Amino acid sequence: MKPILTAREHYDRLAEMGNDLSDPPAALEYMSRWDGPPFWNAIGESREKDILEIGIGTGRIARRILEHGCRSLTGLDVSPRTIEVAKTQLSDFANIELILADINEFCQPGSFDIACSVLTFMHVQDKVTALWNIVKCLRPGGYLVLSISNASDSFDFGEWMIPLFPWAPERYAQALGSMGCEVAEPVPLIDRWIDPQGRKSETYGQEIAAVLKATKR
Repeated sequence: MKPILTAREHYDRLAEMGNDLSDPPAALEYMSRWDGPPFWNAIGESREKDILEIGIGTGRIARRILEHGCRSLTGLDVSPRTIEVAKTQLSDFANIELILADINEFCQPGSFDIACSVLTFMHVQDKVTALWNIVKCLRPGGYLVLSISNASDSFDFGEWMIPLFPWAPERYAQALGSMGCEVAEPVPLIDRWIDPQGRKSETYGQEIAAVLKATKR
């Protein structure tokens, strides 16, 4: 029987293995299935904005935001090993703060204009608390952009399993609406990945995720 790891244990191990998706072009293209144009269109103009990223990982999303320009970026992650990699990857930027924290326990009321997260929420079991904390962190008129994977209730990584806690986009929308947000229609993300050898992904042509944007009234 395969061991079952927490999200923190999983990402700590990946960092120790040197599994870093922040630089190689093929990896960036692969991951863009979950944060392609619909995600970046929802992020919009980030210059002179204070941004919170939940699940910063090794800094793939953060680097693009920082290169485009923002006033500040605060990145959270539950994995200390991953945070250490992100510190190295993003050491060129002075306007970033990396925090080892769980979004269920983190809240800085009224501190951010934009919050974003890619794939992280499939690991979050208490989504209501997490979403409430994010909404509290936003200034009035600020917004949250989520990339939500169509995940099952577990992920088989080969040597170990990771439990997942998926919600449908409609459930996120309902929860955020009850928290005083105006929620846009979710945008489906269709898988168009073809690897460098010309092979299509197993989910090619299918909806694999959705982008959800919620604005704090």
